Amino acid sequence: MLVKYRDDFKKNAMGLLSYVPGLRDVNRLDNEFSWYAISSTRELLLWRDNNGHFIALVGVEHTYGVLVLRYVSIMPEFRNGPLLFEVLDALNQCYPNEILMGTIAGQKIVNAWRRNYEQRTANQIK
Repeated sequence: MLVKYRDDFKKNAMGLLSYVPGLRDVNRLDNEFSWYAISSTRELLLWRDNNGHFIALVGVEHTYGVLVLRYVSIMPEFRNGPLLFEVLDALNQCYPNEILMGTIAGQKIVNAWRRNYEQRTANQIK
């Protein structure tokens, strides 16, 4: 389940953000939180599993009807499973009026999710 970031989730969010290349330094992490805080068009969302643990984090930006996926950070033990597509499915459901796109680095992930999503929805129709 996706949960909007709150300050009381900062410790969990910092741990998850530290998996993102370039964000391992504490000063850089603080700058990242500040960057999200100064604009209402940017959001950090955490994925909470059924046991209440935060196991993934997503950074997005809303711009001109597009939801830009800046990054997805998933705990290493969950990276090889279906969690990535579940998170993107949830983003798509939360923001149905926005088109999900990725940054240059993240567009491959979005394209793979979109192909998977289209296959799953086509199979449901049959």
